Amino acid sequence: MKSGLPALLLAVWLPAAAAPEPTHLLATLAGDWDLEGTVLGKPAHYRAQGRWVLHGGWLEFSVVAVATKKDYEARVFIGYDAKAGDYVAHWLDRFGAAGARVTATGSGQDGTLVLLFPYAEGAFRDTLSLAPDGASGSLLLEAQKTDGSWSTFASYQMKRRAPARATHSAR
Repeated sequence: MKSGLPALLLAVWLPAAAAPEPTHLLATLAGDWDLEGTVLGKPAHYRAQGRWVLHGGWLEFSVVAVATKKDYEARVFIGYDAKAGDYVAHWLDRFGAAGARVTATGSGQDGTLVLLFPYAEGAFRDTLSLAPDGASGSLLLEAQKTDGSWSTFASYQMKRRAPARATHSAR
């Protein structure tokens, strides 16, 4: 009878391939994106860029409106708290400090990150879903009504933008 000890030791020693690191979801968000969809039922188009900042402690997701009369700009900082086992986010936008008093927390699994922003006027729930290949995704922002139900505030389809090609000047 053969001993299963070598297989058991190997299984314990090798890192588990089935569960990606929690920061993998954030790493997939890094890069340039187009977001097209609606805000309060009206068409909206944004350009966004995800990049690691503060020595890799946060992923900054910068969002800027494309060709609209209502310029909107936001910076969303998302990080993973390994001790607590959850995500933390700060949403800073052109509306100033009042909306920035709230810190979101959330969870991520299988390419989807759900963040809850508990604003005093009513909570917001942001659901970010990324395709396994990292080339596309969706972002749904929902507002909680006084009866506890949720309604769509904004909904976007996300497409990764192709990296800019290097241009060489002729000499």
